[in-house]
Amino acid sequence: MSNPIFEDEVDALLIEAYEAAFKRQPTKQWLEAIAMRVGTKGGVATLDEAAEVTGVTRERVRQIMTKVEAQLKGVTIPRAQEIAETLVARSPVPEPVGGMLARLGMTRPTLTGKAFLNILKLTGTSATTLVGTDLVRVDDWLVEESEVPVMKAVFMANKHTSAYGMTTPEEIRQALASPDNPLDVADIWRVLKREANIKWADEWLWVEKENDGPHANRLVNTARSILSVNSPQTVASLHDGARRVWRFRKLDVLPPTAAMKVFFEESPYFVVEGDLVRPIKPLDYHDILGSTTATMIDVLKGSPYQVMDRQSLAEACDDAGISKSTYGVWTTYAEWMERFGPSVWGLRGSSPNPAAVEAIRRAATARLKAEPRRKTWSWTVDGRLAQTMDVTTSFLNSGVMSFVPEVRSLLRGQSLEAMLNGRRVATVKLGDDHSFCWGWHPAIRAMGLERGDVLRITVDVAAKTAELQTGGQELWN
Repeated sequence: MSNPIFEDEVDALLIEAYEAAFKRQPTKQWLEAIAMRVGTKGGVATLDEAAEVTGVTRERVRQIMTKVEAQLKGVTIPRAQEIAETLVARSPVPEPVGGMLARLGMTRPTLTGKAFLNILKLTGTSATTLVGTDLVRVDDWLVEESEVPVMKAVFMANKHTSAYGMTTPEEIRQALASPDNPLDVADIWRVLKREANIKWADEWLWVEKENDGPHANRLVNTARSILSVNSPQTVASLHDGARRVWRFRKLDVLPPTAAMKVFFEESPYFVVEGDLVRPIKPLDYHDILGSTTATMIDVLKGSPYQVMDRQSLAEACDDAGISKSTYGVWTTYAEWMERFGPSVWGLRGSSPNPAAVEAIRRAATARLKAEPRRKTWSWTVDGRLAQTMDVTTSFLNSGVMSFVPEVRSLLRGQSLEAMLNGRRVATVKLGDDHSFCWGWHPAIRAMGLERGDVLRITVDVAAKTAELQTGGQELWN
């Protein structure tokens, strides 16, 4: 004969406890009420629910339960340890825990985690006493105490959806784990798979939020930005645009193209036809991206070839009142831009003629090569270092230059206060392990530098200052 299930063991103990307390057997109604109150009928019933079965007051039920519970202290339930071990081994377990335990022949399908813990408490024991670790109820799960962080998986999935658009169980595990508690990614999967509002593309997932608008998902926002400029576009193009802006924002969770396609197919904001994606409603980049960004897009759309070299784009943006630092960042990271050749830029989703791209690239290269790029250094009469250099298009656009090796060796890894007529106009920084010095844009604006000017930088190494002087060919004399 097989062993009795857990609830049958407990019900037998309840009869014994009642008989010990009142010297008689309980009626069928009282046994039902006591079992409900203890938890062998599913959840743990309230006093009112138990009273309704017996037709007495809740106070009378409380009095009876007090005497019965006193008889349960210290009794042993044969299957309790086996069940606790199983729950710990398979943690987290969704409610009712009997759904899993019944398949193993241990309990009824209706047993809840709350009822199991309540029964252990009534007998004066706990999961910790039985198996050395506690069991905790979190939402609709029973969880071994060290795995409680796993129950934040849904919260973290929501957070990652906002931050990245999509994520994976492993990324969520890494976000929730600690050096002392690495967690098991299989537990993360189990928790997430029970959530109806989590959508899947193989191992990638996202949370489908109700009434959240497009702004609760970075991938939605990024795709809308790109498609407001040119639509439709391929999934690969949208992926590459996202990669650019992810790099700028130092985001390290970017789904592959295949997962991204599933995301767009199931999103209410987009329509996918083959490999092309378009917004469900037409988008205008003037509304989506703001006036400054729209101005630069207008500049590029105004090009007869749909592309411009970096120098020409910089000049056009400067004429439009867009700062050098702004369009410098955009050409490197903007999701709606695309590099069609070395120093040749256009709008993502454009289809410029390859011959035109090559012609523009060659013209830009020739113009840059024609620029003077002299650079030298000397000691001043008061013992300071002075570097004289031609102002180039690259310097104006990037705000980055390099000192000659003789100067650089003395300044490596330091910051300098750039001074113009005794006033600080910028703080520039030299790299520890490379030759570049950056942060010059404020100084460039303050001096009104233009291509073809000559710049002299006089460095006081001890004071960590750089006095600036601009002029023409006379500075070479």
